[in-house]
Amino acid sequence: MNSDDAPGLGRRLLGGGKHSGQRPLTIRRLWALKDLVNKGEPTEDLDIPLAPWRKGTITFALALAGFMVGIDQSIIEPALPTIIAQFSSLHDIGAYTSAYLIPQCVLQPVCNRLYSICSFSSVYLSSVLLFILGSIVCAVSESSPSFICGRALSGLGAVGLSVGGFRMLALMPAEKEQNVSMGAFSLILGSSVVIGPIIGGAITQSHLGWHWLFWINLPIIGLVLLLVIGVTYTGGPDLRGEKYGLKFWEKLKLLDWLGTSLLALALVPLILALDFGQTYGWKNPRSVVMFAVFGVSLVLLLLHQRIAKEAIFERAILFNRSVWTTTGIFFCALSSVSVIILFLPFLFQVIKDLDPRTSGFLSFPLAGTLAISTFAFSIISTKIPYFNPLAICGTVIFLVSNVLFIAMKSNFSVAEVVGYEIVAGFGMGMAWLAEIIYPRAVLDKHQLATALGYSRMLQQIGAAVAVQISAVAFTTTLTHNLVGLSLTPDEVSSLKEGSGINSHLSPGAKVAVAKAYSKAIRIGLAPSLAWAGLALLFALALPWPRLNNSTNNSEHKNGRGSDNDNGSGVGDVALSVIVPSTETSSVKNDYSAVSGPERNLLVSRLSFDSLHMVDLYDENGRWTGVV
Repeated sequence: MNSDDAPGLGRRLLGGGKHSGQRPLTIRRLWALKDLVNKGEPTEDLDIPLAPWRKGTITFALALAGFMVGIDQSIIEPALPTIIAQFSSLHDIGAYTSAYLIPQCVLQPVCNRLYSICSFSSVYLSSVLLFILGSIVCAVSESSPSFICGRALSGLGAVGLSVGGFRMLALMPAEKEQNVSMGAFSLILGSSVVIGPIIGGAITQSHLGWHWLFWINLPIIGLVLLLVIGVTYTGGPDLRGEKYGLKFWEKLKLLDWLGTSLLALALVPLILALDFGQTYGWKNPRSVVMFAVFGVSLVLLLLHQRIAKEAIFERAILFNRSVWTTTGIFFCALSSVSVIILFLPFLFQVIKDLDPRTSGFLSFPLAGTLAISTFAFSIISTKIPYFNPLAICGTVIFLVSNVLFIAMKSNFSVAEVVGYEIVAGFGMGMAWLAEIIYPRAVLDKHQLATALGYSRMLQQIGAAVAVQISAVAFTTTLTHNLVGLSLTPDEVSSLKEGSGINSHLSPGAKVAVAKAYSKAIRIGLAPSLAWAGLALLFALALPWPRLNNSTNNSEHKNGRGSDNDNGSGVGDVALSVIVPSTETSSVKNDYSAVSGPERNLLVSRLSFDSLHMVDLYDENGRWTGVV
């Protein structure tokens, strides 16, 4: 921009003042325009006015994609007995879930960085295509290895869809709208994991078969693809990351390939070690080597995180008390829930001999109660000064539900299991909003999206590891229990492979096998109880920020005032600028403080419609920028 064009810039940016008839400038647009004027770089902060149909369409597409990400995690649970029977792969029961979760664990930080250096549409649409490809591979799989590969490809696409949803919703122009949207998106991701078994059970039991658990993804996620293309390439905004203007090699450095590789080398060998341990024995060289690789990689990852400039985790965010406590709660709680969901089909189908469709519907109380209680307590949270009592009580109730599950006898009733599901869903729903409320109190919008991305990543790590640990405990105990039964060698071998569950067994043998499964499931659920106990400890460590339920007060996070204009007007903001004299303007936000060689600036403050705008001039009176 030519400096001769500077005079009156503030007035022109504001649209000529109060009576110009142009759209007023919001605070968000001011920050974006500052970057555009002074740096000439694209920014995703620019609050481009969207037509209602565009905003509604993109929000619906993001929600639908997030729903499919959650559904795909758990939709195979009711089909597991059928799948392992077809593939004779009881030892792979944990891998079917972990293969979907591990890519999301490893690539969350990388994907978050990709959105900051690329256009939103290119990263998001690539993620959609990967998700579709993974679904196709799973649908046509005729062996366990190919099925696991398909799950991994779907996981690669899922990480881009979930991270993209959080980042896009974080750019909502009004804070209240943003909070509601991000909270709803987080709930969709969480509750859809519990809804998945319902859909999976119905499809598995139908004439379509389990392969259609993945074929149905194509039209739904294809609709997301069309909606995003429609909004982006028909005159809509081309959102670009805040670091889009960097050179190619600078972008590559930001991705922290070393940290990502170390994270993968820590997680994948751990999962393989748990799998090899139950297949070849815990003292087998394969198991020992995998555990060793996991330990060394974990130490190197921690060292790299400490010394690297662009590490995969931003320490200032991750080590914030509000962030690590809420992340810890949901890391443990989602680990516990994933274990419960893993064993519900075995409780209903194997022990109670119910069909997959009925088994899926009997898993609904957990999801339904979670959604209802989350909605109810989100209203209650607007009437109380502190959220801590709800978070603590919720984790206590969830812990009690785990105790009830483990205390079940082998002759339990279906109503008993459903009742325990309701208790678990109620407890989780009571504490659910903690994931949004506490980080929001101390972080700005972009930091909040990053923090939720970290939380989501660690939740996936917890779920992947917890499922594998419980699967190992379950299969090891089951194998031991089956050996002591009066079964033929063929029946024992068939049950170990998973191909003889509830088939070709005498009535007496079925009762004995059901008891063996019941004992093994209780052992498999024991880690779930430990995870729930840890969630309670994190809840007790939460800070006690007072909830701001007044619509007239502004929230200040890291020195930045919040928007109170709802995208239609201009809010108050005061900016501080360092000037040659000792006197500075009112310090309400030091984001624009000028330092170093630009200290010698003369400041001209213009005020329009309660918005303070600062034009900067050098010592010779030449205009140098605007803040």
